[in-house]
Amino acid sequence: MESFAKLKRRGTDLLGSLPQNLPSMPAMPSMPAMPQLPHLQRGRGSSAPTMKGTWQHVSIPALPRTAHSLDVVAGNAYIFGGAAAEGADPVDNKMHVVALPSSGAPADYYAVDARPSPNQPRPSAAAETKHPAPIAEDDDESDDDDDSSEDEEEEEEEEKAQLKDPLTDVPLASTPPAGEKGKAKSGSSSKQEKEDLSSATVPRARVGHASAVIGSRIFVFGGRGASSSEPLDEGGRVWVFETKTNTWTFLDPWKGSPVPPPRSGSITAVATDRPRDFAIKPLRRRTSSWKEWAEGDSAAVGIPQRPVAGGVAERAADEEDAGFGTFVVHGGYLTTSTATDDDDDESGSDDSQGSYANDVWAFDVRSRTWKQLPRAPGPARPGAALALARGRLYRFGGAGALDVLALALDEFDDGASRGPEEVSVTARRDAWQSLSAPAPTTASGAAAEWPAPRGAASLELVLGGGGREYLVLMLGQNQDEEEEENASFLGDVWTFQVPPEGMSAASFRDAVLQAVGRPTGEGTWTRVAAGPFDDDDALDARGPAPRAAAASAPLASLEPNAVLVFGGRNDAGAGSLGDGWIFRLE
Repeated sequence: MESFAKLKRRGTDLLGSLPQNLPSMPAMPSMPAMPQLPHLQRGRGSSAPTMKGTWQHVSIPALPRTAHSLDVVAGNAYIFGGAAAEGADPVDNKMHVVALPSSGAPADYYAVDARPSPNQPRPSAAAETKHPAPIAEDDDESDDDDDSSEDEEEEEEEEKAQLKDPLTDVPLASTPPAGEKGKAKSGSSSKQEKEDLSSATVPRARVGHASAVIGSRIFVFGGRGASSSEPLDEGGRVWVFETKTNTWTFLDPWKGSPVPPPRSGSITAVATDRPRDFAIKPLRRRTSSWKEWAEGDSAAVGIPQRPVAGGVAERAADEEDAGFGTFVVHGGYLTTSTATDDDDDESGSDDSQGSYANDVWAFDVRSRTWKQLPRAPGPARPGAALALARGRLYRFGGAGALDVLALALDEFDDGASRGPEEVSVTARRDAWQSLSAPAPTTASGAAAEWPAPRGAASLELVLGGGGREYLVLMLGQNQDEEEEENASFLGDVWTFQVPPEGMSAASFRDAVLQAVGRPTGEGTWTRVAAGPFDDDDALDARGPAPRAAAASAPLASLEPNAVLVFGGRNDAGAGSLGDGWIFRLE
């Protein structure tokens, strides 16, 4: 019988040979990497976390602009209006287009002259019927011949006047006194100007207007024209630039719709594509027999086995032709004639010539109606900025508080549509909510991180990693400075974390953090440490100069975490800036 030592050695050898004798197990599939969340780091000498970002200079010809608008559609930046210096006349009414750099391709620039769309609606009835043509009481051929000959003579005289040298019409005598010149223009000048605005087919050159994007179209409202401090009174008209055709059209409010007062300067606007679901709700048509019910529309589109070619294409229509979405505007400067009592009471300005507005208006594109939303809290202030995120309207600027208004959709069932019909965007509550800087909570007594009060800043929504969304606040002018000459301009960047998208990595992460009692960062401001996009580029390493009144727009689908900034001013009394920058949140 073998000894116990030999048996033990045999067992050890047998166990050691098992891994070589057994077949190899199949390899487990590798799990996909989780989306990377924005990087947080703690600054030196501070317990407050910071985020990282980069600045990239956009190489295009200089376009000095202030009080202009900027929108990004399908990788192209559209710059409209503005002046070369603060308080100056508008530059032009061209649309300046910048093809943004992408996939290694550099930026490109070109300008588009203002021209009306071939599908533009007719001017307002008031402008058309102001001077109606005489109606003939009989149909005599002699009268027709006389009218046609008179028309031909008038056309010939107009052509001669156009071809005539304009220098021959310049008088050599001295100009009339200012009083006589004013008398000649008084009485009918404002009336004639309003008629010209209502009959215009393209927008005038303007400054201090607001714009936003819905789908592939850019919506423009407000502003002032050349050689005038008065806002353009266009009767609530909203101009629309079609980026597909590079043409202009307009939307006049429906008869009976309330209209916001004319305004210019410090107007801010946002837009949403809601309400939008109209085409998926066809009307129910009553049938007179079972056969008609069973056949349906097979006579027009056919059946799956024998479809009728071209039937669906014939009925197809671009949803932007009918219109969808909501265009929201806020603030601006009102003249004495257009300012309401509420604006005068809540305005922080003592200027007898006018006051700043504190109202919020929403324009429903499909119904062409204006609707007033709850007024913003506090006194009216210049330089406020708006942003829209997750059904909430955010306002920052003019003071240190962040104001929030929850939005919702009005719905009703008309009995004919399949499901409820979306009507318009409205406020979920009757008042705004304000978030102010928190009190000091640390042992040393240091206050929590919060942006300095500022005006004329940029506030845009960007998408971070894992479905996280942030409001990016950048640049602006310090509101503590009362005198324009001593005003300081800001160049810092901040982010405000908004609620994440449902069923995203960020929402699951927040749920885990809440379960273990840790803060998620939602509803807090975080300072951004911005560096160069390209370390070898001298302009990127320098970064943008501190400025205010710069136009900005998110790059959206091109780069969800990026914002384009263009123009602005950074020195009182000096000219405007004409450079462009892309900020990316890492």
